[in-house]
Amino acid sequence: MVYRLKIQKVEGICLFELTWGRSQCLQAQVPYPAPLETRYQQWHRAYQNFYRQALRGQTGTAAQVADPLPGAGPALRGRPGATGVATTQVDWHQHLVDAEGHLLLEFHRWLQRGELTDIRRTLSLAAKEAPVDLFLTCNPLAVARLPWETWEIGAEYGGAPIRMSRSPVNMPVTPTIPTGQHGKTRVLAILGDETGLNFSGDRMALKSLDHLLDITFIGWTPGQDGAALRTAICQTIADPQGWDVLFFAGHSNEADVVAGHIYIAPNTALSIYELQPYLQVAQENGLQFALFNSCSGLTIADALIELGLSQVAVMREPIHNQVAHAFLLTFLQSLANHADAHAALQAACRYLKLEQHLTFPSAYLVPSLFRHPDSVPFHIPERGWRQELRKWLPGQRQAIALGGVFLLSLIPPVQEALLSGRLLAQAMYRNLTGQLQSTTPPVVLVQVDTPSQRREPDLVDISPISQRYLAGLLERLGQIQAENPNQPSTSVIGIDYLLDLPQPAQSPYLAAAVRQSVAQHNTWLVFSSIFEGDQLIGVNSEANIMELNWAMEGYTNAPKWYMALPWDQEVCVETCPFPYVLALAAQAVGKPRPSLNHQDDLRQSLVDAAIAAGQPLTQRRIAPITALGGKFKQRWLRPILDFSLPPKQVFHRISAYELLEESVNRKTKTLINEAAVILIGGVGYAEGGVVALSTDLSPTPPAIAYWRQREQDDSHEQTLSGVEAIAYDVHHLLQSHYVTPIPALWAVGIAAGVGAGVAIYGVARVDGRRQGVWLLIAVTAGYGLISLQLMITTGFLLPWLLPSVTVWIYVSPKIWRLST
Repeated sequence: MVYRLKIQKVEGICLFELTWGRSQCLQAQVPYPAPLETRYQQWHRAYQNFYRQALRGQTGTAAQVADPLPGAGPALRGRPGATGVATTQVDWHQHLVDAEGHLLLEFHRWLQRGELTDIRRTLSLAAKEAPVDLFLTCNPLAVARLPWETWEIGAEYGGAPIRMSRSPVNMPVTPTIPTGQHGKTRVLAILGDETGLNFSGDRMALKSLDHLLDITFIGWTPGQDGAALRTAICQTIADPQGWDVLFFAGHSNEADVVAGHIYIAPNTALSIYELQPYLQVAQENGLQFALFNSCSGLTIADALIELGLSQVAVMREPIHNQVAHAFLLTFLQSLANHADAHAALQAACRYLKLEQHLTFPSAYLVPSLFRHPDSVPFHIPERGWRQELRKWLPGQRQAIALGGVFLLSLIPPVQEALLSGRLLAQAMYRNLTGQLQSTTPPVVLVQVDTPSQRREPDLVDISPISQRYLAGLLERLGQIQAENPNQPSTSVIGIDYLLDLPQPAQSPYLAAAVRQSVAQHNTWLVFSSIFEGDQLIGVNSEANIMELNWAMEGYTNAPKWYMALPWDQEVCVETCPFPYVLALAAQAVGKPRPSLNHQDDLRQSLVDAAIAAGQPLTQRRIAPITALGGKFKQRWLRPILDFSLPPKQVFHRISAYELLEESVNRKTKTLINEAAVILIGGVGYAEGGVVALSTDLSPTPPAIAYWRQREQDDSHEQTLSGVEAIAYDVHHLLQSHYVTPIPALWAVGIAAGVGAGVAIYGVARVDGRRQGVWLLIAVTAGYGLISLQLMITTGFLLPWLLPSVTVWIYVSPKIWRLST
């Protein structure tokens, strides 16, 4: 919170005016104590006498050089003028300490007067709630010279320390906004007239920060013309490349008319008034902060802030050369640790007060920081990868929200729900844009459904399925194929029923039908099986229904709504997925031909022939990253069943009872004869399929429900059977239609990087909160459309919701801080 305290002395009264917030204001009138001015003058004389006399001879070479400024004294960066009489018999240190004590006692006694109670209380209570910046404006100059920085306002009511800065009476409406520099912080160090001084300490202190600062020194050298130096300094200040920091060391003094002088060479001075146009150019080019490590800088600071510079550090009183070195070194060390200028100045003052009070008494009272109330304290930005990384890290609340998003992206039920919603959106997008497949469905689904059950006495008890009924379906399929003179040499029939239970009265019928189908039509017959534990359960061997030399098995276990692909590096050596075997057989019709006389394992012969022929299908298997993700119940990069395709483009439905009627219509016969794969399975009742000890039905995926509504198919509106999912799997394998979802966890990680980048570099270019919100909404919608189209054109399914939420978590707080 920003508070402004204006103090103006009118004759013997001081007017205090505290303003903050929306024109809130407190005023007080306090008599100005005459002893306070006396105490200040006594301290001022003691201060100058100590630093002229007590430290004489302690400044190295500088002590032996005559000071060109009469009365300034050895090694004082001060203005000319005689003050006091020197005598070596006085204990100057004790004299100064006593004078400081009297001054501060009188000063604080005055500030504790009852008239100021409301102001002190208001500031203290505010400091308990949030950090307080207090900007102090003093008029006239005599009031500004007092050590206001020692006023511990918050101590009386137990509030936190209040950060006090000074500001001039006249200020620009807003400070000049620095353009900012890239790379190292650029510093222009002007070293003035060194007569009686020694700037080696200043040079060493600045050069110690070479790794952070790009420093340019300019100053007088013996024999150099003063007028030429004046021109060079002015032109360097206005360098188009710009400066971040302006530093001056040397003699300076106050001057009301020209706002102060800095001495750049013997008998050569520059006024702030003369520097004004060059300083304005420097501010436009990025000048942020100025430090005058010289004497009596009150009018200099006032003038620079009034010109538009946001912050200036000065010495209000004459400063000894050694004190200037000690202050600068500590100040720069704090800046090197990336403290801001205000904190660095406070740290330097604490060092002078607590650790150097015996050597440099009262020196801590001298430095002051002038700031514009709308400015941000200058600091040296951190460089390197650590700082860049810190900018990309989320805040505390953002980290909590992101943690929740990351957790959601790992929970399988959440992933399945989001994937279902994503496929529904994809189905709607396909329908709206007309991007539907025009190929003939390769699968015919002969479905043993509820109407079939009602018409067939053998299906009264449908679990387990009547093997005699299955035999009748195989015989009728063989008859239809025999009626067509143009039928292919072989056909592929998959039976999605688990025939593990013996049916002594019915198994001979099915066994005969199976043998007849292979012997007469060379049919590829594939029976389903399942894994229970580590054991593969398939057709009951005692029933003698099939032999692996002329028929095949495939397991139906697979993660829900994902494609079934081989796991091992060697394709189908011991086991193979049911849909994969069907698709492989459909692509290898006639190579080899199924026969009752075949001596080797038929499935292995099929796989070997497919590999020898270079069929792409044999190269489709589970990626290692998918296998690794499976250990953590993740489906990383595993192809899914694309329910965004309508069922009628994936398979044709034929009810089993229609197939067994005496006269089968021509359309049904055509579908059977042209099908790449014929699937026989249960649809619409819980006991259908092969899933042991559970229902083979699942709630209808939202995308399938959407297509059924569009097709006005309400026969199985609430469920999806396992054989229908297998039909999708076979279709995808035959059509090379592979949709690979990018893992939500990966997408969220990428979105976190994108969101952080936009928050750091993009939001600053947005013109206001409203524009930012609409842009964010537009980008989110645009990403959704791109991801929908990308799935169709590339087969990669990009998550939308969680990545979008991640970007909003990073970007929306930044946008909300913008002005409306």
